[in-house]
Amino acid sequence: MKLRKTAIWTAAVIALAAAGGIINSQTNQAQTIKVQKSVKKISNKTKYGFKRDFKFPQSWRGKWFSNTHGHLSNMIIKKNGFNTPWTGEYVELVSAGKVKGTGKYLWQMPQSWFTKHNKIFKKLGRVTTKNLKNKKWIVFSPIDENNIKIGYAFSLQNKKIDGKTQKVMFEANPKTGEIYDQFYRSPKLAQKYQNYHFKNETYAPVFNQYQKSKYFRIKTGF
Repeated sequence: MKLRKTAIWTAAVIALAAAGGIINSQTNQAQTIKVQKSVKKISNKTKYGFKRDFKFPQSWRGKWFSNTHGHLSNMIIKKNGFNTPWTGEYVELVSAGKVKGTGKYLWQMPQSWFTKHNKIFKKLGRVTTKNLKNKKWIVFSPIDENNIKIGYAFSLQNKKIDGKTQKVMFEANPKTGEIYDQFYRSPKLAQKYQNYHFKNETYAPVFNQYQKSKYFRIKTGF
């Protein structure tokens, strides 16, 4: 396994393990603007083994809110990338392929090559799609890995809530489809249905863990 992991994804894993969400700060917003300006200067060729050919569907774009783990967090999805709900940093999503002149796929390149081109790759993530449980998921993973196991899968679905149809964004394990988190279009919905279990969905232990601990505190007073 490679020693290097893209910084943004390392931060995401740590944040998820802590079962907490981080709301964007003004500093993160300033960094986002800076990154968005800088990435436009990078050539859209296969010289570096990736293509800027991904666009989020219009229905996905905008702000999403989650309160699953007792902390209100938000995720902002834009045309070609998103501000993660874990750190608030902006990640542009691209498709990975072969690096021109090497015959190697991006994830086969040595650590020294990524270090040399760190400014180009530090804010990029790899995007793929996968069908899980008869649903299509968009998967985000480290750009230098050919294994989606340490990535995150997202799916937008229409769900009935109190008799009304609402759009719900699910975050799940890209291998099993077990749900880690779910996002709504407003903070109010996120707080009201923070631990709601939708029918025909499988929830991961990390999702249920907070619900059980919260119930224990209510019953015992601790």
